[in-house]
Amino acid sequence: MLVCGIDVGVRMSYIALLDNRRLVYCGKYNEPVKCDAVGIDAPLSLPESGSLRECERKLLKLGIRLFPSGADFFRSVVNRGMEIAEEFRKIGAEVFEVYPYATRRRLGIAPDVKKSTKGGRERIIAELARFVEGIDNLSNHNEVDAVISALTVSLYYEGKARLLDGRDGAILVPL
Repeated sequence: MLVCGIDVGVRMSYIALLDNRRLVYCGKYNEPVKCDAVGIDAPLSLPESGSLRECERKLLKLGIRLFPSGADFFRSVVNRGMEIAEEFRKIGAEVFEVYPYATRRRLGIAPDVKKSTKGGRERIIAELARFVEGIDNLSNHNEVDAVISALTVSLYYEGKARLLDGRDGAILVPL
């Protein structure tokens, strides 16, 4: 099964492509790639009211912190994530919202380190290698998040992840 993961950024987004949990490509995102499914690291909907969606409240109850999707400072990321989701839907991919930090927490992939530091990133990659092959050359935390996004979708198709859903959105997380 071919799955993509997208780390959404306002200026630049990154894509990872996994074939049966083996990394076949990782780099800057330019356009959708034909795949079975995609995990997008950005909210794909806005709250009905307030700053948090019901699915985000469920993550908080699990002890997983996050940026509220309804916060003004986060709006451009949310909008870009929704644009990318629509691009993938148009080519027939199943689209999921994912949250790499939640996946790291649920799978115990260096949940206590900062991905933005070199040492933290190296530890995350070392522990992520238990789940994904071919990730030795990831060069930044955006690529790492793209791979984790794709891994989350792979886990779902293996029966090892579920949707935390609510009336205003859903986030895919490992069991």
